[in-house]
Amino acid sequence: MLRVIGLKLVRLVPVLFIVSAATSLLIELVPGDPILAIIGTEGHPEDYERIERELGLDQNVAARYLDWLGNIVQGDFGEQITRPGVTVADRLKQTFPVTIEIAMIGMGLALLISVPVGTWAAYRAGTRFDRFSSGSAFGIISIPSFLAGLLLVFLFVFNATIPRYGVLVLGLAWSIWLLWSAGREQRGGGGGVIVRIAAAVVVAGLTVWLTNKWPSFPRQGFVRWTSDEGRLENLRSAFLPAVTVALTEIAVFMRLLRGDVQATLQEDYILSARAKGMPPVRILARDALRPSSFSLITLAGVAFGRLIGGTVIVEAIFRLPGMGTLIVNDGVNTGDFPIVQGGVLILATFYVVLNGAIDVSYSYLDPRLRRGR
Repeated sequence: MLRVIGLKLVRLVPVLFIVSAATSLLIELVPGDPILAIIGTEGHPEDYERIERELGLDQNVAARYLDWLGNIVQGDFGEQITRPGVTVADRLKQTFPVTIEIAMIGMGLALLISVPVGTWAAYRAGTRFDRFSSGSAFGIISIPSFLAGLLLVFLFVFNATIPRYGVLVLGLAWSIWLLWSAGREQRGGGGGVIVRIAAAVVVAGLTVWLTNKWPSFPRQGFVRWTSDEGRLENLRSAFLPAVTVALTEIAVFMRLLRGDVQATLQEDYILSARAKGMPPVRILARDALRPSSFSLITLAGVAFGRLIGGTVIVEAIFRLPGMGTLIVNDGVNTGDFPIVQGGVLILATFYVVLNGAIDVSYSYLDPRLRRGR
């Protein structure tokens, strides 16, 4: 196992070298002059040439990249060109936690919803629940992230009573259905009546509590985890952006897992477990879900990396001080290449390490891979 992890780390170096070199070349093609951002369009040519020499911008792109690479090896990300005295490392420390928190909450919500729904839809394939969940997934996939963000702002900020009473209606309807199904089970002589009644009471209680405690969500801005306003305010400000990035992933994960679990349920050992009278929950959670999770874990790793590097639109909608805003506004738009190079390097490192960890996790999910190594 240690040998596999070592090989993954060794392969990380050339990938990051290629990514950083390509970023240096691409930033040269983007319009924007950091010197003009410093002195303005009415600055004197002498000042322009002096600042160009002081910042080393009179060198070619290869020389600048080698200087930057030498500093990176020593752990120095340099200073921001358009804001002298401000280090790139400080800007990354300010913005990366915002992006990673939104991505982690969004991924957590996506897995928390998609795994049980997709698994149960596979078990109940062809039923109304399966058709409803599949149709909802196709509808959610067709909504772009910027439109989803605007719709969430419309519902949860400007018309907060709609989702609040929507939860109340759905929760009470679910409780009534559980009570009705308990009565039907009792008339048919089946078991599980007490369990269904208890579930109906729990659902009704949670619904009333959630309706009374329904929070308000901010339109824009972000409260940091370490701020004086508290962690509850942090989660409240991160909720809508996280849901925005999670919606598409919920639909994709659900459709993928449904197909894999449905195929696994046709295996002989699953049919044998059913013949022995094993409970459906045990069959799904212990026997079917584990071997069906390979594709989900791979896709989740790719999606998590995409969420970290691709939340620019969501950050713009909710005015989040994240990595996307930093790279685009402070880096690309002004030609501040240390910001772009440092930000892309951090995102690429996180992405490659994450996917390497996913490869290693396969051996824990499938003992055959562990024995083969």
